[in-house]
Amino acid sequence: MRVLLLAACAVSFAAAPRAHAQGAAPQSILVAPAPAAATSEKPDDLALRYYASLDQRARVRAEFSRLRRLYPNFEPPADLYGPRRGDVDEAGLWELFSSDRLDELRENIAARRKDMPGWRPSDDLIQKLKQKEQRNQIFAFWREGRWLDIASFARDGRFFIANADAEAQWTIAEAFARTGQINEAVEVYKAIFVSNEDKHIRLATMQKAMATLHMADVETLLVEARKSSKGPEDEFAAVAIDITRARIVAVLRDERKDEISADELQRFENFAKFTREPQQLGLVAWLRYKRRDFRNALESFKAAIENGGDAMIAHGLAHTLRALDLRREAEEVSYAWRVPLVNNGILFLDLLERDLTQETPPYLEPARLARYAAVTIESASGEGAQGLGWYAYNSCQFDVARFWFERAVAWFPKEATLYGYVLTLKRLRKDKEALELINRYDGLFPKLVELLFPDDYYHPPFPCDSRVAAKAHGPAVKMAGYVVPGPAGPALAAERDRLRVEAEKKEATTPDAAKVAAQEQQRERVLKAVRGRFPLAVTAENPLRFAPLPLVAARSASAQPAPVVAAAVPVGLRTEPLGGKAPLVARRVPGVGPMPSERYGFILSPGWNAVDLASWPPASEQVAPTGTQWANQEADPAWIGQQKADAATQLTASAAEHVATAMAPRNRYGAAPPPPDLAAVLSLPSSKQSQTR
Repeated sequence: MRVLLLAACAVSFAAAPRAHAQGAAPQSILVAPAPAAATSEKPDDLALRYYASLDQRARVRAEFSRLRRLYPNFEPPADLYGPRRGDVDEAGLWELFSSDRLDELRENIAARRKDMPGWRPSDDLIQKLKQKEQRNQIFAFWREGRWLDIASFARDGRFFIANADAEAQWTIAEAFARTGQINEAVEVYKAIFVSNEDKHIRLATMQKAMATLHMADVETLLVEARKSSKGPEDEFAAVAIDITRARIVAVLRDERKDEISADELQRFENFAKFTREPQQLGLVAWLRYKRRDFRNALESFKAAIENGGDAMIAHGLAHTLRALDLRREAEEVSYAWRVPLVNNGILFLDLLERDLTQETPPYLEPARLARYAAVTIESASGEGAQGLGWYAYNSCQFDVARFWFERAVAWFPKEATLYGYVLTLKRLRKDKEALELINRYDGLFPKLVELLFPDDYYHPPFPCDSRVAAKAHGPAVKMAGYVVPGPAGPALAAERDRLRVEAEKKEATTPDAAKVAAQEQQRERVLKAVRGRFPLAVTAENPLRFAPLPLVAARSASAQPAPVVAAAVPVGLRTEPLGGKAPLVARRVPGVGPMPSERYGFILSPGWNAVDLASWPPASEQVAPTGTQWANQEADPAWIGQQKADAATQLTASAAEHVATAMAPRNRYGAAPPPPDLAAVLSLPSSKQSQTR
């Protein structure tokens, strides 16, 4: 028993497995101590006498306690330590039983019954033999991991749980928990607390329950166990830290609604600081992060890192720094820990992507651009590649932009990426390739089709068309297998501001009648320009294929201008089989808004669900449903930054009306749908601009 208790105390609780079943719960079983027998029934004291004959006083006391529970008025016989007349000696049988030689015991019983007709072994021996055989069967299932068989064995009534030893009851409870029969597992644990006063068994039982059950069920057991406790002190004080740890884990997993008391949390924090274990300090840090206490979470994460915290602790540190708008520090942390944990590499790419995709690209140090490009090419990140593509395009580095947009389209072909790729191809006078992309994604990406069917608004000239293009960026750097964009220069920002002011003046001074006439003329020019170019029958398969590029140690350190990058070449992947000719008319995609070509009279084939109407608002512009993880993420200061969260809460009604107007379809699409709810617009995320440039 001592070995069993030590084994139970060594169980790990922070990452204990839990079993949960879905669907209807099975019929509950009743686990209770054996009912007291009638006072007229004579107790079977053969086992008591046997232990007394061997002078095993501890077993005598245990057997006496068992008989006393079954027969409250039972008293030990006066001749307990002496022979009793008329009894058949079962000492040999009990010796076989004690040594677990059950097959020999069965053979001896059969032989004795053959030699002594009418004789039968004592009821106590029969009952104990049956229980031991069933116990052995349960542990045979346990060794093979047959949890369902253990649960079925216990539920079929072939094993009286209330009279089993603690180890067997622990195994049965674990089997119930692993097979999703949580209520049955809780009942077995309750029965152990009711029928046992041994503080070691009770403590080990609580530890076993914490390793197999949800903390909510453990809380129920704690209440029941304290009801049956005989001592005035808290018998679970030795595992109080473990209980608090399990409660913190339950809060982090959204399995506990009740707050942890300040005193209890302070005791655990003191324990974590005393032990200086990074896992314990990390739990405190993650709890503070979840409570939006970012300042204190930062200190806890730093303490955990200083004491040997792992990559997941560093991940929390980087998220906390981002929540505090310390993005550069978060970038350094996530980059340093990107190898042990892929999540840190993803976070590193996400942090700098916002700066890379700005319309006016900021100056970024060449070393930062180089390491960002290295991580992108090594991880085959479509998001990172499109960020570098936009940075190169907006800083007038079109050859470099093509290199990165090609890889972004191969790894993650979303609308913003395809839009940048087509713009780059048009800048490089690759009109045939651009038309093929526009026709391939007709019906799915409206921004691409709008390049052939422009809207009715005036757009300022691109700064790269002016004289500042030569000063727009520094030299690009060619590396082994990829190219790093040169840093953007300050001349672009001033030129873009100048062009924007001129565009606003021109839009404000143009009469409405002139705008209408210009629209009619533009309609005729557009229809004439797209004749023979749209629609086109193109294959639906994306031909771009690029494998991740393992980085080599030796890299070029020379800062020489990058040469023109060659076109994309497939890496040997087999193409998807396509049957028949490519369709001329694109198919409508559910969740996508109207195509710009539709206002010029072009049509789309019905979608796969036979719906022939465009979705409005499109799925990309819909407000995240309340209660979803998306909505919680967009409202989380740790995700979008504390400053953005504060600014979002101060959004005025006039600003909301402006957003609603921008979301509403223009008259050229036909009848406008009802205006969106302003309350819903207020919660519209503002960090999705990279999806629709």
